[in-house]
Amino acid sequence: MPATPYVSAAAFLAHPTYLDLDGLIPDNPDPDAQTAALTNLLLQASAWADGECDLPLGAHLYSQRTRVRADRAGMLRIHADHKPVRAVTSVAYGASPTSLTTLASPTVWVEDESNLVVTVGGASTCWSGSLQVGFGASPGSELFAQLGIVAGYVATRLTDDAVQSDTSITVADPIGIEAGGQYRIWEPGREETVTVSPVWQPPAPSAIPAATSVPLASPLANDHETGHDFSGLTADARLAVVNYTIALLMRPDSAAEDEFPAASTNSSTRSKDSRRTGLGYVDEARRILASYRRVR
Repeated sequence: MPATPYVSAAAFLAHPTYLDLDGLIPDNPDPDAQTAALTNLLLQASAWADGECDLPLGAHLYSQRTRVRADRAGMLRIHADHKPVRAVTSVAYGASPTSLTTLASPTVWVEDESNLVVTVGGASTCWSGSLQVGFGASPGSELFAQLGIVAGYVATRLTDDAVQSDTSITVADPIGIEAGGQYRIWEPGREETVTVSPVWQPPAPSAIPAATSVPLASPLANDHETGHDFSGLTADARLAVVNYTIALLMRPDSAAEDEFPAASTNSSTRSKDSRRTGLGYVDEARRILASYRRVR
């Protein structure tokens, strides 16, 4: 499950809907409590999107283990389980899973955001000796390989306020952010696309996020507040999360029989809606996510 929703509550509230979002928790006038309830639904929708795609959409570091045969040039061709691949942080290979050679500075060519060509041992010429450091793998030999891979779309939040003309911005998790990459700040009324400085050196990817200051190629055009989305996730994928959240909010009373799963929200959110369910939004979300699904 993602640590934070792919779409913030503020961004969802800016989406044009007719739903009453003040009664998500019955008899609770606290707006912060209502926002927290909406955030939980957005998190649920984000996790649903990951499940539909059979992979995490948000940028993440994962380890892939596989068996592969070296090609005629002694290189390894591996299909990454998750996409789009942003970086390959480590490569280890060997004839036995208990005895792997770790490449100090792996050279990896990425094709179509998911197909990897790994040059092992620093050589790309055919060689028929035993596997060892400094040479390519024997052509046709079956090898065990373990790779550390960063994949997915940046989906994090601002952790500090920023003002117009600032040349850096602080995010909760820098994983997946690339030098020269373009990302969107989804703050309602102050949205803008920013470009990361092309000379920035990203920190080593980690499964434990740490707030990081990211330098920009040009100054900010607007002021920005803590908590808004800093995202590389495509607009249509974000819309899929929004649509599924709307469907959750439109679900019928939990006592009613229906094919759509109930959610812990108050039915007053759809009291003026004549339709029975939000299944149309679910279908549209699935249609959008079809192109993001994992290809095995």
